[in-house]
Amino acid sequence: MAELNQEVKEPSFREKHSVSIRLWHWSTFIIIMSSLTTVLLAKTLFNSRSNTPLVQQNLQHNNVTVTNDQARSVAHAFSDKIWQWHIYLGYVLAGLFLFRIIFEFFQPKQQKVIPIIKNALRYLRQPNADKKNGMHYLLVRFTYVSFYCALAVQTCTGLFMVYSDDIEKLQDIRHTVSDIHSVFMWLIITYIVVHISGAVIAEFYKHGKGMISDMINGGE
Repeated sequence: MAELNQEVKEPSFREKHSVSIRLWHWSTFIIIMSSLTTVLLAKTLFNSRSNTPLVQQNLQHNNVTVTNDQARSVAHAFSDKIWQWHIYLGYVLAGLFLFRIIFEFFQPKQQKVIPIIKNALRYLRQPNADKKNGMHYLLVRFTYVSFYCALAVQTCTGLFMVYSDDIEKLQDIRHTVSDIHSVFMWLIITYIVVHISGAVIAEFYKHGKGMISDMINGGE
């Protein structure tokens, strides 16, 4: 009861970040960007359909004639290599996400997700609260939670597609799971764009200036 009556300071994006969280943040960013790069390469430069004619043309220059299926098989081998790297990166991402869940229990209370959101809600209930900045802070926090949820779906659907290849009964829903995986990929891309844009813009305002630096050196 005393905690409810205690005045709560205005939430700030200038926060302390443990070494573990900073390592997780930047590692996850690198892995996600690397994973998205493999998708881009597989869909463009290493696309088997578009590379099939190229394989046939190059072989014909050396007086070797192959069928369309044979050329596609060669082109597909390069595409498979890229997708294999995508799977490896997916394993790492799943491991990082599991680490984030486990480490949440060992974080200082003021750095845990749920207490941070509760504290922001308590601040907004105060009569002298800056409603605009408080709501903005809360909205950003909810987008973080949404990102974690999207990451959970993305890793689970990715792992499902990898292991469903060996289970015949799961083949019927594999296409649906693949579609979900693709949709959430775009949601994650959208979040990354919004997150980076928001962080850069925040650097020009009092409430967020130094935020990017805090995620590198740990904050004040």
